[in-house]
Amino acid sequence: MNKPQLTVEHLLRSGFLEVGCWQLNRGRELSHQIDLPAAAGVYAFAIEGVVQYVGVSAKSLRQRFRFYAKPGKTQTTSIRLNELIRGRIAGGATVEVLIANPPDHEWNGLKISGSEGLEAGLICDFDLPWNKRGSPTIVQSEPAKAGRNTKSASVVDIVRRRPGMTELEIAKAIYGPRAVQQQVNAECRRLVNLGLVERRGLGGAGDPFTYRSRKKEDPRSSPG
Repeated sequence: MNKPQLTVEHLLRSGFLEVGCWQLNRGRELSHQIDLPAAAGVYAFAIEGVVQYVGVSAKSLRQRFRFYAKPGKTQTTSIRLNELIRGRIAGGATVEVLIANPPDHEWNGLKISGSEGLEAGLICDFDLPWNKRGSPTIVQSEPAKAGRNTKSASVVDIVRRRPGMTELEIAKAIYGPRAVQQQVNAECRRLVNLGLVERRGLGGAGDPFTYRSRKKEDPRSSPG
């Protein structure tokens, strides 16, 4: 059974606050101007009114966002989210931030964390693309047929469903979490030349290329 999308409107009705958005500074690094509390809480990242990611900080939202802006080498989740957010912003998207500070509760004398419980409930009930490891994952809806360029079809299908992806994100969606961008960059450029895919950005380390489908034709009919 498919889960529904989680919308910003739903969170606002439920008591979340919309506090600002992520930005890229002059060095093309992730930053923000949000006055975050040094307290536990739940946070959400949204694009065009649809929530992409929900997380929790058991101690300090302010500190958690510092990790996203400048993740350490071993902070794999922060590195992944940093890359996703920068890629979307470089592609022209606005990544909104919402937060909530639910109270803790007790059950039979035992403490229950309101923040951790809320995060777990949202992840359980809604489709949150960035909460999935290796996300976004594209599943072939039908087996490949002779004469099709399946890699081209995969790239176009991915950027059509999730516009604004970087080459590294596309590679991981096709080949798995250990993929590198070199596995798809030549194919992405070929599709740009064919007019099937649009490329945006400067291509530097802080401003990676992002891709969108031009929707000119069915990619499955494109030449190999």
